[in-house]
This record gives sequence, C-alpha cells and structure tokens, in this order.
Amino acid sequence: MRVLRSVLAAHYLAAFTALGMPLFMPRVLAQLAPHSPEWLAGVLYVLPTICTALTAATWGRLADRYGRKLSLVRALLGLAFGFALAGLAPNLPVFILALMIQGGCGGSLAAANAYLSTQVQGPALARSLDWTQFSARLAMVTAPALLGLATDRGLAQGLYTYLAALPLLGLLLAIQLPPDSVTGTPGAADARSAAKPDRRHGARLWGLLGIQFLYYFSVVITFPYFLVYCRTLGIADDSMAGLIYSLPHLVYLVLMPWLKPGKLVLSHWVLLGGLGVLTGASLCQAWLKHAGPLLPVRVLYGVGMTLTIIGLNRAISECAKQGATGRLFGVFDACGKWSGTLGGVIAGVLMQRYGPAMPFVASTLAGIGALIVAAFVFLINKRPGYVPARHT
Repeated sequence: MRVLRSVLAAHYLAAFTALGMPLFMPRVLAQLAPHSPEWLAGVLYVLPTICTALTAATWGRLADRYGRKLSLVRALLGLAFGFALAGLAPNLPVFILALMIQGGCGGSLAAANAYLSTQVQGPALARSLDWTQFSARLAMVTAPALLGLATDRGLAQGLYTYLAALPLLGLLLAIQLPPDSVTGTPGAADARSAAKPDRRHGARLWGLLGIQFLYYFSVVITFPYFLVYCRTLGIADDSMAGLIYSLPHLVYLVLMPWLKPGKLVLSHWVLLGGLGVLTGASLCQAWLKHAGPLLPVRVLYGVGMTLTIIGLNRAISECAKQGATGRLFGVFDACGKWSGTLGGVIAGVLMQRYGPAMPFVASTLAGIGALIVAAFVFLINKRPGYVPARHT
C-alpha cells in the first residue's frame, strides 16, 4: 500500500500540469506570441499528446529491458525539464520544442502502470490501475480550477516554471520506490511469451486495443465543444457548464473506491455493462433539447465511464500476466492518445457542419462499435471450437 500511495502521488503531481495547462494555451500564446493565429492554440493543445503517442511504445520496450522504475524516473524528469523549458522559453519555437519534450519524454501514466505491474499482479494490479485512473481524474478536476485562479492574477507562461517543481517532487518519491525485477534484459516470462506467442492472447490483445480506441474516441469527441453544447440547451453560465462537464469525472472519484469487483472472470460483464450505459447516455445527450435532464444524464454517463474503466483495467491486467508490461502499457497509452487526437479533430469537423450535438451522435456510434468488439472478444471468442483468424 505504501508503494501504491507513492506512485499515485508521483503520478498526480505529474498529471496536474500536463492536464491542466493546455486549457490555458490561448492565454500563454497571448503573452508569448500575441500575433499568432488562433488555430495555433488548438495545434499546441494536442502536440504533447501526439508526441506521447509516437514514443510510448518505444519507451515501454526500453522499460522492459532496463527497468520500469527507471522508466518512471525518466518520465518525471522529462516532464520537469519540458515544463521548465516552456516557462523560460524566450520565443515560440523554443516553447514548441518544450511541448514536444513534455510529450515525447513524458508518459507518466504508462510508466506508473508498468512499474506497479512489477509489484502486484492479477486483481491487485487491476485495482492499482483503477487508482492511477483516479489520480488522473483528480488532476483533471482540480488542476483547471486551481490554475485558473493563477491565470486570473496574470500568470500564464511563467506558471510552467513554477509547476516544473511538481514532477520533481514526484521524482523524489519515485527514487525511494523498491527496485523492480528487471535488471537489464527481459525477464524469463517475457522471453517465454516472445518465443511461444499465444494466438488467442494476441487476438484478445488486439480486441482490447480496439475497445480502448473506440472508448477513448467516444469520450474525447464530446470534450472540445461541450460549452457550446451547453449554450444551445440554455446554460449561459460557464462555471455551471464547467461543473456539468466535470461531473462524470467526479462520479468516478466518488464511485471507484466503493466498487470492488472481485473476480477477474466477471470483468467482461462489467465492461459490457459500462459500455452499454455510456452509449445510452451519449445517445440521450444527442437528443436533448433543453437542460432539465442534463444533470442526471451526465451522472449516468459517469457511471458508464467508471464501469468501463474498471472492466477494461481487469482485462488489461490479465494480459499483463504474459509479461513485457512496459510495452503493453505503452501501446495502450499510445492507442488512447491517437484516439483522443482523432476525436478532437473530428469533433471540430462535426461541430462546423452539423452543430454541437453531432459529436454525441458520433460518440454513440463509437460506443456501439466498442460494444460489438467487446462482445466478440469476451463472448463469441470464448465459444468452444473457435479458432482465431490468421491475420490476428
């Protein structure tokens, strides 16, 4: 438990800046490059995410070879250096370089999960993954509000310099963690799994990646224009719209500590149920014409999100038994990042052509797709006599 608390604290300190500051990118650019085009803020918003997606799998393979604790230390150092450089950047090109370092050398969530996989396995690992999602959502809820207070006082780019201290504090915690079992070469379990790949395991892994991609797409596509969506329902107060936006994450923070699904064999029902609730809530939001039902629908959306994350974490923890967890979590992290980036781009296209409710229609379709993939992976694929297709 002490190890888990230290990892969660380190991850929260890293995620606070990484998840909070992008919201204030327009203010940063107004100070650093006041004549820059408006679209640049959107590009820089997703730039660290793209860089993380490009490098996550490589960092994961290096973690399997040289140690998952070392990878966590690397991620925290990369974030600290990227934040410090962003705060001190004298011009826009240096600031862009800092964001690329932040994304390319970061990846603290995958690094934290990979390290935890060396300390616990099975249900205990699945529960640890629930808690790293908890720390990420806690950062998503708290960082915008606290950083907003600082930007109201005139701070913008300079905030990066101060916030670079947070991953350094996380680094102090990470250094004191117990060493993992990787000592320079892949472990025996990893070597065995590489030598004799399990075709059924490979098919399930690809299926889980498909579920992860569609789930993240379904959620992220509803983010960028949620304030505009609220205005069409008659909610003019941005603070109220922000609270409604955060509500699903608050539901996760409240529910997750109390939900303790015991057996891994039941994870597919948790996941299928969560995807079903999430998809239904997305469809309801696409149909809404006034703000009255929005609060309960957002709570329902949060319940679906919580169950989906818990079910997916248990399925991923089963895959972690095959070894090479650094690469495993790196690939899943990259999958989520690419999905989120695509969701943000498509949200903009749908918003311009069809209005702010259309991203929820796309979210519903992605949720249905995730349900179909999950049913194939967990139900059809488990029938006796099923032989996975050769191309998987």
